[in-house]
Amino acid sequence: MTTELIVQTTSLPSVMEELRERAGEYVKNAHSKNTQRAYKTDWEHFETWCLSHDRTCFPADVFETIVPYLTAHAGALKVSTLLRRLTAIRVIHRARGTKLDTSDERFRVFWQGLRNKHRVRPTKKAPLMSPDLRRAIQALPPTLQGHRDRALLLIGFAAGLRRSELAGLWAAQDAEAPGWIEETSDGLVVQLASSKTNQAGEEEIIGVPFGKDETVCPVRAYRAWLAISGIATGPVFRPISRHGKMASAAITGAGVALVVKRVVGNMALAEGLTLDKALSLASTYSGHSLRSGLATSAAKNRAPGHAIQRQLRHKSFATTLEYIRIGSLFEGNAASFALE
Repeated sequence: MTTELIVQTTSLPSVMEELRERAGEYVKNAHSKNTQRAYKTDWEHFETWCLSHDRTCFPADVFETIVPYLTAHAGALKVSTLLRRLTAIRVIHRARGTKLDTSDERFRVFWQGLRNKHRVRPTKKAPLMSPDLRRAIQALPPTLQGHRDRALLLIGFAAGLRRSELAGLWAAQDAEAPGWIEETSDGLVVQLASSKTNQAGEEEIIGVPFGKDETVCPVRAYRAWLAISGIATGPVFRPISRHGKMASAAITGAGVALVVKRVVGNMALAEGLTLDKALSLASTYSGHSLRSGLATSAAKNRAPGHAIQRQLRHKSFATTLEYIRIGSLFEGNAASFALE
């Protein structure tokens, strides 16, 4: 009996340590992996600066450490980056059981002044509108890469996907898949296991219908891509080398953005633009251009606002309204009545 009690007692610390580690994993999972990586990088930057300037990074004093740190990097880094760094410092303090209190009026005045001084108007990338998407699709060659690009662009546009969501799609449901595609008689069903605004993993289902024009139909383009690539499981969209060899891993979000830029640039070249002008045009687009292109094109064609919101999965209709405003900029414009 005594021996058993000793064994149980000595094992308690190791059990509690294991439980603490598991609890720490749950805390980490409160944020997406991308957010975790960003916070880790931001904290390491802050920690390195503190070491080189003889400051204590934890627990950090708001006016002795945080304010000098932000001031040292103001102007060199964007305000949005500084805000993310500040958020990361707060999160790590909270995870370690200490609150970093920045509610002091002096800090709020400092932060507002920094934002006012270094505020930079964000440069929005152009939406890939449906007529431009059609021209870009029609300029694609009938190669392995051309088939992939056609399916990628059309599905990304029609489903209103973020570039990371598009890159994470698999051809069949799998426990490791961030999302997958299912074929039905009505079209494609895109299912997302998680997304930027859905960290809890609640079910998100998006319908992608057949296109009226077969040349720009996302369903037919998807089927053609699977047929020519031989993909049955695993990532749908994969890198393809300049020699036409397809990788087994998924394309990245950055890779999606490069596809959009390259396809737009090649379309511009095919239509007679010089190389410099084609490159300049391509630089105005990004991976987000597919998602914003769907919303703006739908608004321009007078789609109901709730339908746009549902397809984009916006939590707030105010976000959707911005796309509707841009898409209907010339619809019912007061100037057109005044200039009659």
